[in-house]
Amino acid sequence: MPSHGTAAFARADLEDARRGRPAFSLAPHAAAHGLQWLDRQAAAGFAAAIPSFPEYRFNIARGVLPGGRHGVVFHQLLEVPVTKWPNISGKLHGTKVKLGGGRWWLPNRTDIPFIGAFLDLPTDDRPPAAFDSHAVWIPTTTVAINVPETALPYFLTRIDRRDKHAPFDFPHRQALANGWRLRAHGPVPDPRIDAVLARHADDPYFAVHVLRGTVIVRRNGFLADPDALARDACAIADALALAAPPAPRPFADPLPAPHSHHPEVTPGWSDGYARLAHRLGLQLEDADDYQRAFPTLGVPGRAVAVMRGELAPGVHGRLVYSAEHNLRVAERARGAVLLPASGPPTPPGGERLPDRHLVYEQRDGVAVLWSLRTAGFYREEQEDLIARAVLVARERGVVAA
Repeated sequence: MPSHGTAAFARADLEDARRGRPAFSLAPHAAAHGLQWLDRQAAAGFAAAIPSFPEYRFNIARGVLPGGRHGVVFHQLLEVPVTKWPNISGKLHGTKVKLGGGRWWLPNRTDIPFIGAFLDLPTDDRPPAAFDSHAVWIPTTTVAINVPETALPYFLTRIDRRDKHAPFDFPHRQALANGWRLRAHGPVPDPRIDAVLARHADDPYFAVHVLRGTVIVRRNGFLADPDALARDACAIADALALAAPPAPRPFADPLPAPHSHHPEVTPGWSDGYARLAHRLGLQLEDADDYQRAFPTLGVPGRAVAVMRGELAPGVHGRLVYSAEHNLRVAERARGAVLLPASGPPTPPGGERLPDRHLVYEQRDGVAVLWSLRTAGFYREEQEDLIARAVLVARERGVVAA
């Protein structure tokens, strides 16, 4: 019996909730579908969806999902914070709240817009630990897909049938058909997913989250066969990718200087990126204009800094930093080097180069080399990333040797 708080969205899930883990492995399912089996190993580029503690995640598989998009599927103990009761509206079953000794109730401030950086009291200097918060953990199955086209129009969005669901209670509210509700950072385009939502009208819990370019679809229980959920997640990703028309530009075109307001980029980060661009001899460009101009380029997260110019002698391109979590709080961003390229696209999800700490992906005439590392603002990471990326690009003939 788990020593932490537990609950279930459905009576049928109570045994899983009390066990605190799935009773079976998805390894055979992953092998049958050609997915890479990771088990509890986190998949880089899906930080918005995969819990940071291994104790909360199980049966992770990555690859081209049923439905045709590259993503991950896994079982998850969904953490829901508790004050007096779990901070989610609607029915829960078998709720057992254990409050003794836990720390402040917010499990992950990095997904809270605007105010996340100010929720630091009471101070607790202990290293974070699994199940060390006032919360309940609920068995669910999750599918996550990176959809860069959603990073701006659906920046922070939640769709479900529950009025409250901490920490995803974004300020804008919008009613959808048949009792579904949308919460977002602000007004968003019509998601046009009524047909998919209708298929889940009888599910005790079904939710769509879009967090900084990652589409996350979650259902109650540890599903033994998540194929239908994966297909519906791909259909939702397809619909959201088309909801807001982009403004594509040729890669060689310069973009305007920074002028947009990103609510999670502090002056300290902005100043740091300005100093970096000056030191590297690059021109800063507007991050939101970059997202609109190159909407399909698969760098996980929402762009927080974009620089254009000569990255190495004779090598012209862009250095881009993107954040999968709230940069104000997480203080981590992922770097990527973008270069003009010709030739066929890479398979969905790109090619992983663990010895170089890079993922190489080519599409729409652009080679994207994004780092498997995320980092704070350190000088050595910038030079190392550019050197690693340019070396791979030379080896692959993207730039002259």
